[in-house]
Amino acid sequence: MRERTFRKPTVRELFSMQGVEIPKKLSRDYIFQLMNSGVLDFAGHSYREAVGRVEGLKDDKRLILFPSKFRVEVGDSNQGIKSLDDLMKIDGQQVLRDFSGSENVPSALTKDFTERFEVWPYALLRAATKYVDMENPPIGYYWVGGNGDARAVTWLRATAGAEMEVMKKKGDFHGEIMDKVPYARNLRVKVNSRTEKDVVYKFSLFRLPMHSKGDLRQYSDWRNLSHNSSDPDTSYRGGEHEKRVGPVNLWSATTIFAYYAAMNFVGQHPGWRQFRINPFCIPKDEKSIDFIDNLRLRSFILHERENGLYTLEVLNKTEIEKVVGARTGLRGYDSCWRHWGKKDIGYLYNPIN
Repeated sequence: MRERTFRKPTVRELFSMQGVEIPKKLSRDYIFQLMNSGVLDFAGHSYREAVGRVEGLKDDKRLILFPSKFRVEVGDSNQGIKSLDDLMKIDGQQVLRDFSGSENVPSALTKDFTERFEVWPYALLRAATKYVDMENPPIGYYWVGGNGDARAVTWLRATAGAEMEVMKKKGDFHGEIMDKVPYARNLRVKVNSRTEKDVVYKFSLFRLPMHSKGDLRQYSDWRNLSHNSSDPDTSYRGGEHEKRVGPVNLWSATTIFAYYAAMNFVGQHPGWRQFRINPFCIPKDEKSIDFIDNLRLRSFILHERENGLYTLEVLNKTEIEKVVGARTGLRGYDSCWRHWGKKDIGYLYNPIN
């Protein structure tokens, strides 16, 4: 059963989950002993190799060991988002050329272009993943809205947001719409913290892509979707920074979950203008979520400290997302991700009774 608590597990907990007991102190010799005995499988020296090794994990007790070259420091992670350097741009000119089949495309994703070619965000994602750099794979993606602000999404935040929606349906998570009706396509929401007990975030979603069927604005207004959440995951990383490229509206798991809650709320009122589009990706199937879970729950990274000692650490979000981005580039967007629809996504979360 797949359970989501959102708390980052410890190295010892992950070994214990696989039935492996380890000593209090891990020496380099002991780590190599784990590799020689088949408990730890080496991830390889490249992202291409790592994708294959993680995909190859079966329902046995093996774990994956990533070498230190895959490490990403927290500061570098924050800067990678704020500068947009670690994110895949889905509205670049080459992507627009590929999507439209025309060489005459604008320098930015304009209202006229999106409505003329009836642009869905996942069509741009599909085109953009063809250009993934396997030496530096993206941790997510972004596009630039009509006001010049970037909207950023990372693979794990999108995954966790969808997981939280499934958790809510099974009674294990809470969030609600505070308004009785949308106000100018805006809605106020209230969402519990994913990890902090008794912490609740209240914020607004702005410029929701709600339209009547056939309205061409459904293809353009999703570009300008935004929020004003105080969730630390959005406000810290997406706030002011001396090196940031410009305003970045980062979508955390909490804000993405709020978007799904808004979709469901509006969907209960058929007479209203409805959501026609979803710019947030969802792991396509059990194979895709198993890949992510193997990185979250069965993978470690080797850390050589200044004193010459070696330790194991659980992969952080960015380290995981780079491998997920590499798989997306290797296998193609449609093999890894899907968007909201009628298909059941219960595979994302199963509570343990």
